[in-house]
Amino acid sequence: MEPQDSPRENDPHLKSVFEAWETFDKYLTTTRYAVRDPLSGQPQESDYQDIIARRIVPKLASIQSPIADEGLTEDLVIALLTRQLIPASPLLMSFGNPHTRRPGYFSCYPLGFVGDSLQEIEEMRHKMRTIYMAGGGAGVDISKLRPKGSAVDMGQGVASGPVGFLQDFDAVTGTTNQGGRRRGALLVQMDWDHKDIRDFIQAKNFNSKLNKFIQTLPPEERPAQSPHLSNMNISVNAFGEFWNEPEIIDLVARNMWATGDPGLLFVDNMLKYSPLRASDEPRFSNPCGEYLASSGTACNLITVNAARLARITHNQLTAEGLSPQLDLKGWTRAFGPKFWSYLGRMASLATYLGNLILEFDEGYPLPEIREKTQEKKPVGVGLSGFHTALLLAYWGEAPYGSTEAVSFAQATQASLTLGTLGMSATLARKTGWVYENAPYWTGHLAELGETFSASGLADVAEPILADLRHLVEEKGGFFNCLTTSQAPTGSVSAFLRNIDTGIEPYYALAVERRVRDADAGWLNFTLRPAELSDLFRQYPDFHARAEEQTALKLSPAEQLAMLAAFQRHNHTGVSKTVNLPASATVEDVKELITLSRDMRLKGFTVYRDTSLEGVISVVSPQPEQAPDGPDRQVERDEASDEDIGDDRPGRIYKARSSSLNAHITLSHDSHNNIREVFVSAGDVGADVNAIFTAFGMILSVALRKAPFLFESLVKVLSKVKMDQRVIIRTKMSEEPIVGNSLPQAIGFLMRLRKDYLDKGCPVPVPHALGAYDLCPECQKLSLRREGSCRKCDNCGYSTC
Repeated sequence: MEPQDSPRENDPHLKSVFEAWETFDKYLTTTRYAVRDPLSGQPQESDYQDIIARRIVPKLASIQSPIADEGLTEDLVIALLTRQLIPASPLLMSFGNPHTRRPGYFSCYPLGFVGDSLQEIEEMRHKMRTIYMAGGGAGVDISKLRPKGSAVDMGQGVASGPVGFLQDFDAVTGTTNQGGRRRGALLVQMDWDHKDIRDFIQAKNFNSKLNKFIQTLPPEERPAQSPHLSNMNISVNAFGEFWNEPEIIDLVARNMWATGDPGLLFVDNMLKYSPLRASDEPRFSNPCGEYLASSGTACNLITVNAARLARITHNQLTAEGLSPQLDLKGWTRAFGPKFWSYLGRMASLATYLGNLILEFDEGYPLPEIREKTQEKKPVGVGLSGFHTALLLAYWGEAPYGSTEAVSFAQATQASLTLGTLGMSATLARKTGWVYENAPYWTGHLAELGETFSASGLADVAEPILADLRHLVEEKGGFFNCLTTSQAPTGSVSAFLRNIDTGIEPYYALAVERRVRDADAGWLNFTLRPAELSDLFRQYPDFHARAEEQTALKLSPAEQLAMLAAFQRHNHTGVSKTVNLPASATVEDVKELITLSRDMRLKGFTVYRDTSLEGVISVVSPQPEQAPDGPDRQVERDEASDEDIGDDRPGRIYKARSSSLNAHITLSHDSHNNIREVFVSAGDVGADVNAIFTAFGMILSVALRKAPFLFESLVKVLSKVKMDQRVIIRTKMSEEPIVGNSLPQAIGFLMRLRKDYLDKGCPVPVPHALGAYDLCPECQKLSLRREGSCRKCDNCGYSTC
């Protein structure tokens, strides 16, 4: 393994940068990842290094397997400790934990089709819950469920339809934490030609569904789907004649524009470009869309830190006397091959780690998943920090999405894939085990050769490719059925000290964080790129060029091109959201869908900035509506008792407390009167959520019919107090809203929103009378501010 460069954490100019990362590292470890003492509940690990040294390394060393290699394991340990690669979150949480009774080492599980009977649906719910408890996420396909209105029970009843079960699946996901550490995750997919596809496409349109929910339709005509599907993603399976259905494409685009859902999965490409045999049905997805494989297999993700490897490359080239400021072309020619070589070697180690993980039988939540996974041996190696590598390779002169960047991305993925296949070939020869699919591998290796030739790496890559071709000719395949998958890498990237997660461009070059720590209270800090901060300080022009490449300054087409570049040599999928500015239109989204058709993509999603803060959309748009989005407003006299129309400007606000994460939607008329209040209380159970939904409906009915009741309603709500601190942060005021209950916080929010609309500028937040903190002495919500001190009204504790 290449020796490490000297650590830069001790540079006095970078002290604050690394202190922020250390703070976040400690927070993540102690609140989410650390093993806890069963009696005291206290975390027994302090940071990422502690997790690796105390648990991961000893557990890896304990394996007795034909694939274990002492030298490779030593290199692997160094790579883990130096943050050059990292396993996925479930493994970091439970691998080597002596106390857990539900270990889970894998990220997610595509479970395939939901069977068309209540018994099979209930069985799927049980599988989902078991997987969530083991720290994983799930993906299900509801295409085989009979349409709404179909006969059931020998014609004695009618079916509610597949969309009617989304609320049920959402409740299971929202109420079952992943390993007790985080909320569950779910993707639901459906074929585009299912009779209920229109309801499915609109199922996540939060604004639209709430708007329809409040209207005075008889119960039998109300939509079956829930407006509270916050615990799942949904995707449409596009294939065959999908492209000849403009109405369906338009409906997908409109809902993508409004909420980011649904995504699209291109089934034809999933089948055509998968290392899995067609008989194994590689058409099922995990929650984030990067693992597209057979049902019942585990998503075994490992991430290589491309940012760290790129900085090592930079430091070695500068030590050799090269300089991007003096000779950028020479720098780039030298940078690529060296970086790709390091990346390939690290990808090989990542593949070795993934195969070791497969060997531990206790890491599977269900026996059938263990059997299928160990039979096929999927390993999904991806990377994080790609944008950092691109910036260093071209010194910011090749913007993300440019022609040079696309070529660099394709060569980067090819190098990573070649490294994974090299290790898979080694293990195949060592054990004699292969997953056969010679036609795919023959074509795949040929395409890798084309990319390496175009990148000037043919001389280096050809001997390796020749060896791999020989193995395919002899054995028909590799040890693993697949070896690459590009995950979004959330918390994992934080441990790697990257804010350019996965292959995403930087959203910003500095990210503000505010987290609640059990010991230190609220922690505020700013995260900056660990591998670039000193260079940004030293070279302001380099920083300026990087600033111009942040996500919302890039065109959607450029982002889509980068997604396609990585997908070309990736065995499963690439999780990369195409970020759109708030000004993007429905037509822009439709254009992206059209562009994606010929890019060999297996799927993609979009997210429009502030898309959940737009105008409340119409469920069934009128013919005269403008094509670029639901932005028409139709109102009547506000003083009348007539319906004021279907479209009103609105905003969604998030309320947080120790026990809930609620969403509150407020809409108003042209006279700035609040006319509707919708409430979704999040992960609090179906009954409580229904109560809050009804609460919002009652408020909305009152405000629609009698807007003059606003002041009275706000006054009543503001008096509702409980032992619960609820916080709402908005741009309407400098200070957050703080209430003693969700109803009180909603009352304060309504008052603040009305004042803001009337004045057109930020206004003082309503005074949260009696808003208390948790007293450290008596553990009651009774600690209030008194002058410059905080005093407990219950036990008398004072900070002064």
